[in-house]
Amino acid sequence: MNAKAQSGFTLWELLISILVAGIVLGFGIPNFLEFQRNNVMVAGANEFVTAILLARAESVKRQVPVTLCASPDPTAAAPTCSITGAGTNGGFIVWVDENGNVDGSGSPIITDATDGNAVVDAGELMLLQREAPGGTVNIWADSGYIAYGPNGFARRAQGTAINSLTRLLMCDERGNRPTTGGSAARVVRVEQTGRGQVQRDMADVVLALAIINAAGVPAVCP
Repeated sequence: MNAKAQSGFTLWELLISILVAGIVLGFGIPNFLEFQRNNVMVAGANEFVTAILLARAESVKRQVPVTLCASPDPTAAAPTCSITGAGTNGGFIVWVDENGNVDGSGSPIITDATDGNAVVDAGELMLLQREAPGGTVNIWADSGYIAYGPNGFARRAQGTAINSLTRLLMCDERGNRPTTGGSAARVVRVEQTGRGQVQRDMADVVLALAIINAAGVPAVCP
């Protein structure tokens, strides 16, 4: 009887297969990591802009001060606010910066000392609590808070000499280098009118760095 023919890979075919797989992985893994890092930056910037929109809309709707503030403990039951920055593992919070006092006609009284002071005081309503993006994303800003008045405009918080935030910079280990569509870094710019927008031109990152550094924050995004 004839022996059945044996089938399989030759050593040469195996080496070629390994080579092709190595080339595919060599191109695929870096692209996947780039995609993942871009998603983290996009999500973080968009979430911050969403928080800005919420704070601005609530201030107009409620006709009281509403503040967005950096927080070292954003998800705590009683989070605290830090207008000079949240630190390495912080995030941000949005709350109604008013104690709920009303006059005889039911209109809010917003002249109390604790109203619009960028401090989370007892009895004030928390609207949003978010942690900052994890990983290697660094976040800097020229201020740690955005305070909105009843007209929806950003303003300086009562009782502080620190101005409301105008630039927030997100930068990972890639720095301010070009990628598809602009810089790998992200800038959130807040206009005096209170509107926020995401910027990713390399020139916008350089300008944001200059503004943040001028505010005394040692931001770095090479």
